[in-house]
Amino acid sequence: MRKFLNFLVVAATVLLGALPSQAEDAPASIRFGDVGFGFGTPFGVGLLAVADAKGFIANEFKGTPTKLEFTYFTGTGPAINEALSNGQVDFAAYGAVPNIIGKANGLDTILVASYGGTTVFGAARPDIEIKSIADLKGKRVAIQKATIIHWALIQALKNAGLSESDVTIVDLKNADQLAAIAAKSVDAVFGADFLLPLEAKGLAKVFYKSSEAGAAGDGFGAFLVTDAFRKAYPEATQKVVNGFVRAAVWVADEKNRDEVFQIWSRAGTPVEIITKANAGTTLKGKYNPRLDAFFNARYESGLAFNKEQKLTRRDVDLATWADGSYVEKAIADQELDGFWAERDATGADRK
Repeated sequence: MRKFLNFLVVAATVLLGALPSQAEDAPASIRFGDVGFGFGTPFGVGLLAVADAKGFIANEFKGTPTKLEFTYFTGTGPAINEALSNGQVDFAAYGAVPNIIGKANGLDTILVASYGGTTVFGAARPDIEIKSIADLKGKRVAIQKATIIHWALIQALKNAGLSESDVTIVDLKNADQLAAIAAKSVDAVFGADFLLPLEAKGLAKVFYKSSEAGAAGDGFGAFLVTDAFRKAYPEATQKVVNGFVRAAVWVADEKNRDEVFQIWSRAGTPVEIITKANAGTTLKGKYNPRLDAFFNARYESGLAFNKEQKLTRRDVDLATWADGSYVEKAIADQELDGFWAERDATGADRK
């Protein structure tokens, strides 16, 4: 009997060893954070918002019990960092400046995709002669500090031969910026396309558009995941990035341009304003998700900016923070080789 039982144990061990390993359990939920705009129920204006609206990530989890939860934070980057710190989100898409601050302060995140570019606008009071960045010298400029808009203003000043000391920066959140320029308590405002309705109402005039200064002038950021989630659910992490890349492919198709703008208008900006903001811009290039040399160069610029502004004290190693393998696998699996050109550090396509 003992020999027979030993035989059964050996046979079972051999049989179980021959079976394929069981796939990871699907997570019960995946929680996403994005920057939100608008009144009532906030919404986003980037690739994650499109992935949400069109179900690109949800489709990756069909047939599983996994539920997706999307939260759009009107508190922008600092609110997302707080949510990450409190374990309230697993993935997030937001600007480089705050996510660098989060990483430097100990948030255990991994960059898995570029979230594209943010066109930054400068709008001035109509009763003041401001026609270019150079005309900001001696003026009061409203921005929300420690954001990618803050980075964009400082870069624009440097490109115009000015420094931060040449202007007075007034730190205000988006809604307060609009009120400040309407009340003429500041001379100019830097922000995203939510500023454009001010021009239509005659409350401001747009004098600067970052995309006209080249791709390197636009704001930038990333789609990231907590390291704990990706280690616990590597397959689910890949599925999420697959859906994110599918959203980027869909946005890149010019026949979808109008619907893209309809989706983004849920954040409160009218379609005609979003259309104007993106005039002359190819969405395929703007929302390239690859972590290439251009992405790295921009993030190095963000790291240097945060140090200069004393927003961070600890160094962040971009080489270990960014992991482009998820995007590249999604591109290969979806047979998208060559769909997005690999860019050099200046943003030019590599031959």
